[in-house]
Amino acid sequence: MSEVVIRADKLGKKFVIGHRVQYDAILGEALMRRARNALRKGLDMLRGRAMVDGDTIEEFWALRDVDFEIRRGEVVAIIGRNGAGKTTLLKILSRILEPTAGRVELGGRVASLLEVGTGFHPELSGRENIFLNGAILGMTRAEVKARFDQIVDFSGVEKFIDTPIKRYSIGMYARLAFAVAAHLETEILFVDEVLAVGDAEFQKRCLDRMSEVANAGRTVLFVSHNLAAITALTKRGIVLKEGRVIFDGPTEAAVARYSDSLVKGRKDRDWGKGKA
Repeated sequence: MSEVVIRADKLGKKFVIGHRVQYDAILGEALMRRARNALRKGLDMLRGRAMVDGDTIEEFWALRDVDFEIRRGEVVAIIGRNGAGKTTLLKILSRILEPTAGRVELGGRVASLLEVGTGFHPELSGRENIFLNGAILGMTRAEVKARFDQIVDFSGVEKFIDTPIKRYSIGMYARLAFAVAAHLETEILFVDEVLAVGDAEFQKRCLDRMSEVANAGRTVLFVSHNLAAITALTKRGIVLKEGRVIFDGPTEAAVARYSDSLVKGRKDRDWGKGKA
């Protein structure tokens, strides 16, 4: 059995969010409220906490008690509605965010495609950003150079490879970002909704490349709302709902569980509105 390369143990992430309250207050009360908010923000800064605007403060757990293990060479789908915690999970696994609770163990170098342009410097050219990403991953210039032509060919931005990427369209960003993440030598690849950007041809090429990556023994975590793509590419699915894992198993069963939760959610909303 292949060894575990990703382990999440009781993983949790809490955010503190502020809310504005509409008051019918006289000027003095409004000034006092502002003063209290300023004092609270000052204390937060002194204690090393994030400063949050708002009259009232709420703690929101984006992830709670998330446990799973992923073995080398597995291709796993992370499924859930908007706000379920999928992107937050990938950001913690990518070391972009620190967990509030629990811990993560990774057994290899990670390439992430979480948002269009993540990890790119807008003032640098496409060429410079390719080498920059390779250096961040600990690769030598020679190693990046050996894969450079493949990256450029896949991305289709050869004509603009020496143009600052701040001048790229969203589609060009996405093609180059995916090409870099999928061709540089890493053991683990995280992909979040890359298929939401680009035309059908680009989406098919992405799926084909992720399949090649998986067949080469690399581990892939794939977040998408495209259930057909998830079913075609993965054999295992982890379903998140309100920050918790509600299912972890074969992809077809995971998709069915996710679809059932969508139907139940719509029925609950209709019932709350008084609809039969």
